[in-house]
Amino acid sequence: MIAKLWLDVLTPKQAMLFGSIYKELVSQGYNVLLTARDYDYTIATLKQLNIDFIVAGRYSYDLKSKLIEESKRIIFLLDIIESFDVLIAYPNPTAARIAFGLQKPYIALTDSPHSIAPSKLSLPLASAVVISSCIPKKSIERYIDKDETYIIQFNGVDEVQWLKDFKPSQDYLKLLGLEEYGYIVVRPPEIRASYYKDKASAIELIKKLINYFLSQGFSIVYMPRYNDDEIATEFHNVRNFIIPPRDVGVKGSQLLYYAAVVVTGGGTMAREAALVGTLGISLFPQELYVDTCLQNMGFPIIHSTSFSEIIEKIKDVIKDVDKYKKSSLTILKSLEKPVTGIVKALKILNVI
Repeated sequence: MIAKLWLDVLTPKQAMLFGSIYKELVSQGYNVLLTARDYDYTIATLKQLNIDFIVAGRYSYDLKSKLIEESKRIIFLLDIIESFDVLIAYPNPTAARIAFGLQKPYIALTDSPHSIAPSKLSLPLASAVVISSCIPKKSIERYIDKDETYIIQFNGVDEVQWLKDFKPSQDYLKLLGLEEYGYIVVRPPEIRASYYKDKASAIELIKKLINYFLSQGFSIVYMPRYNDDEIATEFHNVRNFIIPPRDVGVKGSQLLYYAAVVVTGGGTMAREAALVGTLGISLFPQELYVDTCLQNMGFPIIHSTSFSEIIEKIKDVIKDVDKYKKSSLTILKSLEKPVTGIVKALKILNVI
C-alpha cells in the first residue's frame, strides 16, 4: 500500500522547501497532499512551482486573532485531509495537534531552535525531527523526549533543497526591467514573530540602508512581509524602489544570483544568496547555527546590525561581485538536501 504523506506549509520559505520536497516524494511514488496557509508570498510561490495544493486558513496578527484563526484552521484541515499516514511540516502547532489527535506520526523539519513558542508547541509531539548537521542536537533535545523522538541530521541546510540544481538565467531580470548587479534585494524582519524583540531599531536600520543604496544608484527590490509594511509605505513612490506583486511572487534564486547584495531581517534569504555566490547580509537579532556553518564553509554570508560595518562590507564586495560565484556553486553541489533526512525518517518509522 502506498503511504499518504501530508505536507503543511505556513510561510514562503516553507513553500519553497516543501514544494521541492513534494515533487521529489511524488517522483518516488508517494501519495502526497500539500496544504498551505494564505500568508505573504506563500501562495504565489507554490503557484510558480506548478504543483497541486489546497489553500487552508490565513495569517492573523494579534494574539487572540491568532488563536481564533488556528482553531478555525484545525476544523478546516480536518475536512480536507480525510486520512493520511504521516505529517511532514515545520514546527506547526495546528498540524501537529491534528497528527497527535489522529495518532499519526509527525516528522518535523526545523532550522530554528531559537523559535521557542512554535518549537515548544510542536516538537514534543514529533516522532522524528530532521535538522541540518550544522545544528547541535542539544538545541532540539530540550524540546523533546529523547526516548520517544528520533533526531536525524543531513549534511546541508534547508535551502539546498531547492538550490542544489540551480542554473542562472537572466530571463526573469528582463521581466522586472533590472540590470545584472544593478540592484539590491531587501527583505524586512519578521517583526511579528514571537522571537523578534527590538523591532524599531531593525526597521530604522533598513530605512537607512535603503536610502544609502538609492543614493549610490542601485535599484531596490523590496519584499514586504505584511500588508501594512511601514517601509513599503514610506518608499513606494520613490523611483527605482520595486515591490514584486504579492499575487505573482518572485523567482527568488534568479533574483538573488544577479543581485549586487542581499539584505534581510531574517536568515533564509541571506543563505539562499550565499549558496549561489551573492553576499547575504542578515540583520537577525542573534547568530544562527546554520549561518555560521555556511560562513565557515566559505559562503559569502555575514551577520551584522551595524550600519557602518555593513556599508564597508558592501563597498568591498561590489568591487568584484563575481568573486564567490564559482566556488559557492561548487560547494553547493556537495551538500545534501533535507529530503534525504525525511526519507531516512520514513524508513525508521516504517512508513512504506
